Amino acid sequence: MRISIIITVFNRLAYLEKCLSSIFNQSLKPDEIIICDDGSTEDILGFLKRISKNTEIKFKYVRQEHKGFRAGRSRNNGVAISEGDILVFFDSDVIVTRNYLKTTVDFLLKNNDYFISNYPVRLTKEQTNLLTLNEVETFDFSIITFKQRFKIIRQYIEDKFYSVTNRLRKRSKRKAPKLRGGICAILRMDYFEVNGYDERFIGWGNEDDNLGKRLYMKGLNGANTGLFEFPIHLYHEPFHNNGERVNKNIANELKKEINAGNFKAEYGLNNRYQHDDVEVVYL
Repeated sequence: MRISIIITVFNRLAYLEKCLSSIFNQSLKPDEIIICDDGSTEDILGFLKRISKNTEIKFKYVRQEHKGFRAGRSRNNGVAISEGDILVFFDSDVIVTRNYLKTTVDFLLKNNDYFISNYPVRLTKEQTNLLTLNEVETFDFSIITFKQRFKIIRQYIEDKFYSVTNRLRKRSKRKAPKLRGGICAILRMDYFEVNGYDERFIGWGNEDDNLGKRLYMKGLNGANTGLFEFPIHLYHEPFHNNGERVNKNIANELKKEINAGNFKAEYGLNNRYQHDDVEVVYL
């Protein structure tokens, strides 16, 4: 099965470099990497043109204008030009351990009624500043503390509990494992059947919850496979204001529709909510 990695980016070029470095050195390589640019002012495309020459992995670049936080639309842009049977989503501030992609793909090949959503180690600002590109390339993550490692183990156990007991719940009652859009994996056929991200979510918050709930309503189960191979989130100042979710009202409205059995987004991959142009470059 072909593997597409879809990375959303908005500036922070140094973070993207580390993200890609951890992907280039995976034990299992993807077939393509698609960079979804949400209107960066930094020269993301110029950087990609330079580094794409050093790998056999196919690169694609898709850019939309920056009109606020439009992560859902940006990810849909990437999926629209993807070729993979397995879609692995990254935010550009996420790096992963050496066998992360192999663990993800192996699980989905054996469990095609699941999506994967792992919980990341969250580095502090100091740890992020200290972590070098060489350490990322060699997967030297000794900077991670026992407390940070224990936190994702605890989350793994919690998510495992929900994965098992979800079979006993009505689909509308399945809320965990929570879909984390910054690092997740979904089979292509499932993503298309729910029509991808709902593009009415503009601004920070709730777009991942909405997609996860629709995947559950479709009949999928969620899994956290990040016990030994896991994502690592580089620190940055939050996009939100003290956790305020500007999409709370629309999220609650759509939740009623989903609970009624409608798992397909009205405005998503095949019915775009906004129609500003996107730039596509095949590298």
